This record gives sequence, structure tokens and C-alpha cells, in this order.
Amino acid sequence: MRTILRSLLALLAPLAIGAQGVVVSPPTLVIDHRLRTGALELFNPSDRAIEVRVELLFGYPATDSAGQFGLETPAVPPAGMRAATSWVEAFPSRLTIPASGRQTVRFLARPPATIADGEYFTRVVVTSKFASPAATATDAVAIQTELSVEVRAVTTLLYRKGTVAPTVVLASPSVAQSRDTLGIRVAITPGGTAAFLGTIQYALEDANGRVVASHAQPVSIYVPVNPLVRLPIAGVAPGEYRLRIRALAERADLPTGVVLPVTATELVAPARIAPR
Repeated sequence: MRTILRSLLALLAPLAIGAQGVVVSPPTLVIDHRLRTGALELFNPSDRAIEVRVELLFGYPATDSAGQFGLETPAVPPAGMRAATSWVEAFPSRLTIPASGRQTVRFLARPPATIADGEYFTRVVVTSKFASPAATATDAVAIQTELSVEVRAVTTLLYRKGTVAPTVVLASPSVAQSRDTLGIRVAITPGGTAAFLGTIQYALEDANGRVVASHAQPVSIYVPVNPLVRLPIAGVAPGEYRLRIRALAERADLPTGVVLPVTATELVAPARIAPR
């Protein structure tokens, strides 16, 4: 069964979800093959104890037919994908964090002896809910409803062995104008031995090379995608322009060492702004 999770915020930033959710740090955990261990820190910002369950889930960002990103989670990893889900364990996997408390969850990797050099990955799902109150509830129905609500945060675990180097290729874009917006789609194909974690920059330039509109999209590319980006062009005069698109190994939201170097990839295509 395939599930699409529409929000990727949990993959792109430190995770703080709801009043009964925990804060998960770092947002992306990297485990080196030489150590085979790593840790996440969970923080309970609420004034009540929270019960937490930590699980591993295989998943990767993908785009649908409309160009929207979601997290695709097939029950069985497709052939050729470097999944680490089956050989990574979390300790502890169930815990209770007191009010304003912190807890470290450690991960141990036991990869097959035959795995090749490269980057392997899985998702870490942290599910939390309020712990049962110690006192007798005066409103049993309300308490039961509250306790049945679970909040999930999804983050990324990367396992790296030996030589790890991503590549990325951009295809010629398609551009469609809708009044004061340019809808831009460009196929992005990853390669090499790791996912491309970086930023796609879109810049609309006039004949003198001056940037009149721009947008930067943080991305995590594990499979070929074709995202839709909407570039605001209010105030941009009608006429002929150049659309410059670059893939850069830059992510301000990820810790040092997570983003791997990649040769900057750039393409330039004509773009026309019609009167509106």
C-alpha cells in the first residue's frame, strides 16, 4: 500500500508538532559506517508527560502529476533503492518523557556485510501522545478523546559508507503564465551514490542580466521528480526574459556535514511575460 504525506516540513526543519508533540533534533541524522551508531534528542516542551514511540519507515519525497511534493512510502522498497530500514534499530523504541524533559534515542545499524559504498536511508517516525493522568478523571470522555490523539514527526536517517557522491541533472523547463505568476516545471534527476540534498534556484533575468524575480526551493531528491514552482511576477513588465535555474549543494536548514558537495548544475531557457 502506498501512502502520500502531503507535508514535507518534517523533512526540512527541526520538528515541533502540536502541543503534545516532541521536538526532534537534529532534523537529519547521519550515521557513518565506521561507527554504525547515532542519536536523536527528543524534547518535551509541554507541561505534561508524553508517551513516545519511535519507528523506522521507508519513504522518499516524490512529486505527483500536479507537481506537488509528498512522501511516498511503499511497503516494499523498489528494486535498486538503497533502503536502510530493515537493518537499523532504535533504543529505546518506547519511552515516556516528563514535562519539559529530554531523552536521547540511539540508533544501531547492522548492515549486510556485502553492501556497496554509498548512502542508504530510512525515515524515523516519532509518534507522541499525552500520558494517562495519574489522578481520577472527572470527565472520562474528554480525557479518553485527548489520549487517543497522536502526533507524528518524520525525520531522516542517512547511513554513509565509503565514497559517497551525488549528482543531479536538470531538464529543459516548461513555463506557463497565469496573470502575475509563472508556473515552472523542470524535471530533476539524481544520480551518483547519494541523494541530492540542496536548493533549486529560479531567477528571471532581463536582457541586461538583472534579476527581476527569483525563488529558492530546498529539495531532497532521491528519485526523478518534476516539481511545480510558482514564481510571482507582479510588477514585472511584459517582454522577453531569461529563466536561469541552478541546482546548488546548499541547505541552510540542515546541519553541517549533511549536505554533500555536488557540481553546480545550471540551465538557461527563454521566458516571455505576456501583458495582463
